[in-house]
Amino acid sequence: MTLSNGCNHVTIVTKDVDRFIEFYTTIFEAEVRLDLDEGMLRHALIDMGCDFCLHPFQVNWQSEHEEGLSEIFARGHVDHFALNISDESSFDLLRKRLVECGASEGRVRDFGIVQVLSFQDPDGMECELALWKEGEPLTMAESESEAYAA
Repeated sequence: MTLSNGCNHVTIVTKDVDRFIEFYTTIFEAEVRLDLDEGMLRHALIDMGCDFCLHPFQVNWQSEHEEGLSEIFARGHVDHFALNISDESSFDLLRKRLVECGASEGRVRDFGIVQVLSFQDPDGMECELALWKEGEPLTMAESESEAYAA
């Protein structure tokens, strides 16, 4: 048994909190729990479901982390995060929305026990949707990729 019941939040530095909030509330229908301007920094708590929040910070000084880096495992201390999606119809709806807004090609990779769709948020942060499924785990080499068909 674990003493934790999940992740509370992930903190991300952004160039534009308004743009960040707009993306996640529009695409994911997320709820803003907090939007606070403290002078030298502004931050928000965006509830993505099940009390897991994204915690974007916009700072009034230059930060080297305001834009996401694209190379996997070279993106910094946190490489990416994946959002659990509860069912196939929600996964398909989000896939469609992410393709329509240009945040994803819509390609889904099947790892046997989970399907994953990659997308980039407005700051270029690499993120994923994850849909658990029944099956045997597959390695990267064994996994299959499915292109998006509108």
